[in-house]
Amino acid sequence: MNSLSEKLKIFASASSLPEHDDLLSSADSCISVLESESAVYRPKDRNSKPGGLLDFTGEKSTCKNIPVIIVPDLHARAYFLQHILDFKPQIPSNPERLSVFELLERGKIAIVCVGDLFHSEKRGMRRWFAAWDKHDRGNYESPEITDEMKENLSLLEMVFTLKTEFPTHFHFLKGNHENVLNTEGRGDHPFCKFAAEGEMVYDFMSDHYGDALIHVIRCWELALPLVAVFPEFIVSHAEPRRAFSKDEIVNCSENPDVVDGLIWTENDRAEDGSVFATMKNLLPGKNAEAAVWFAGHRPVPENYAMRQNGKFIQFHNPEKENIALIVPGRKIDLDRDILSVNA
Repeated sequence: MNSLSEKLKIFASASSLPEHDDLLSSADSCISVLESESAVYRPKDRNSKPGGLLDFTGEKSTCKNIPVIIVPDLHARAYFLQHILDFKPQIPSNPERLSVFELLERGKIAIVCVGDLFHSEKRGMRRWFAAWDKHDRGNYESPEITDEMKENLSLLEMVFTLKTEFPTHFHFLKGNHENVLNTEGRGDHPFCKFAAEGEMVYDFMSDHYGDALIHVIRCWELALPLVAVFPEFIVSHAEPRRAFSKDEIVNCSENPDVVDGLIWTENDRAEDGSVFATMKNLLPGKNAEAAVWFAGHRPVPENYAMRQNGKFIQFHNPEKENIALIVPGRKIDLDRDILSVNA
């Protein structure tokens, strides 16, 4: 077995927490990759750092003319990411029926994740309640929160490794759950749903690993892009709350409103036409007319839900292991292209 492939499978099935130094080393390597991404596909912001936009519309794009897998919210599902890597797409460019991992090795496929790595949410609801009760009594490393963090951190190790090993073909966008400090500011807000999830994760990390590692993970979060644009589609974590310009997205670190408006937007809270207006700002010529925008953030009951006159596609169903598989030169068909990797 390929040693990298084996390493990823070990992460995906981990039964223990990663060691401090291993997690720190993986985070440092991934941050170095993010902070040195090429301006060919990630334009620099006004501080000469890689900005908030991944732009794969140019002639020199590293992901031009290859299939793209869009991954909805992961929420601690390392097994989901492993199933994606094992999946063998039935597409014309893959006559050998290679796995996604093998295609990644050959530079013949790209993966874009919409973010939200942390917190198992509804799947772990009972565990969250049990952990919350013990957290309120001062136990920050209960068996329940430890089991939760095994899932979160094994997935984090996988994402760090994939970005480090396949920097131009594996991409992870920032979601609203990428806030390990559980802090307010820079477009982030503290998080809670069934329990005090954000606070509990921070307290566990501080208690078990120390604040230095938390700081490094926060650096990773802040180095993540917000939007990926391809000739026929765009990807972000959430629906754009208003129309955003290319310059605003590239320089999002200057404006918390841009970050907030691309990772936190609730259903029915975006301005009418915000998707198409932003598309016209990001896509050349008339490409916006035919393009669609993919995102997660809010669950859908079936395989997808359409908003904004069919321009905006939500496809995060936490009960399924669905991806969107986009093949260049093939008209997007949501009923065909949104499919399960664990059917």
